[in-house]
Amino acid sequence: MRPRGAAMLLLATAAAAVKKECACNEVYDHSKPVTVPSNLTSPLPKQLVLVKVPETGSSTTAQLLADLASRRSIPCWVPGAWKGNQPLTFEDAIEKTPKHGPKWAVAHRGAGDWIRSNFNQAFVIGTARSPEARLRSWVSKHPKRPCQQGASIALKFYGIAGSSRTNTTEALSQIQERFKSWFVLERYNESLVAFALKHRLPLGDVLPPLSKYHGGSRHRDTPTCEGNAMRKLLETERAVHAHASRQLDETLAEFRRAFDVDALVETFEHALDGMMARGTWRNNSATGMGTGTTLLVDDCARSCAAQALDAKVRLRYETSDQVKDASETPAGWNFLKQYFPGDEARPPKGGGHW
Repeated sequence: MRPRGAAMLLLATAAAAVKKECACNEVYDHSKPVTVPSNLTSPLPKQLVLVKVPETGSSTTAQLLADLASRRSIPCWVPGAWKGNQPLTFEDAIEKTPKHGPKWAVAHRGAGDWIRSNFNQAFVIGTARSPEARLRSWVSKHPKRPCQQGASIALKFYGIAGSSRTNTTEALSQIQERFKSWFVLERYNESLVAFALKHRLPLGDVLPPLSKYHGGSRHRDTPTCEGNAMRKLLETERAVHAHASRQLDETLAEFRRAFDVDALVETFEHALDGMMARGTWRNNSATGMGTGTTLLVDDCARSCAAQALDAKVRLRYETSDQVKDASETPAGWNFLKQYFPGDEARPPKGGGHW
């Protein structure tokens, strides 16, 4: 019997996700495999929770994780999922499923007691961004609830409440206890490569979906957020962001002692550039979806880019009893465009894609 809820998300199977007319160029590469030591890695967690903080690239992260889950038949609660002909609720997807069973949750829901109540071994991931940039993005999109709510919303999602919001030491103590891993928006490509390596994935598996609305502000006049109370909140969030970046540094440093991680990141970015070059730009004003432009990359472009990347970067993951070859990318891709509205990511400029 399939896990309850897993088959009810109406997610396309991997085999059906890539259209039949998608034809990738043959890739011939004889690169030497990169061996990843077993003591640096672990399988994808059976239970995973993404604390999806607004305006931190979290929708892209959620879409990527939901795709990984669906291709591995892991029950996953995602925004907009359906069960039969009814919306799939949090209660059905998480609360009514076994506490010890495999399940992921990647929707907007802040850290809190619900994780401990519904998971017995949840691997909790956070998303982080420079608080000033995150606040500007929030204010530009939420003119009716701007500065004060925008300044505090990240700490709210991190589960930091009360006096801890203005006490950096207390906040970091809670953060370190609660979160196992991070995606840092300013270092998103490094975050993706680190996640793949840590969890024995081919790099092609973490090429991010680019299929959502990335438009700019819908409002010309963006308020300026000032005030001592807001500065204190942002100071605490800035410490969380620095902690997340340091943890990413520590993860990458472990892998650097074994092989050239920076070369893998460079190759990954080159593959991402090639994938984006196959996309098309949409004029958002013409479609009534805000201002600016949005880059749309279809399933076929992502699949072909992943196959080429995994032919070039052949990862071999050591385990306690064998070496696992992660050079082959699954034939299909599952994209969840309809589940992820919003525009938390901006169109790429220069070297930054996120």
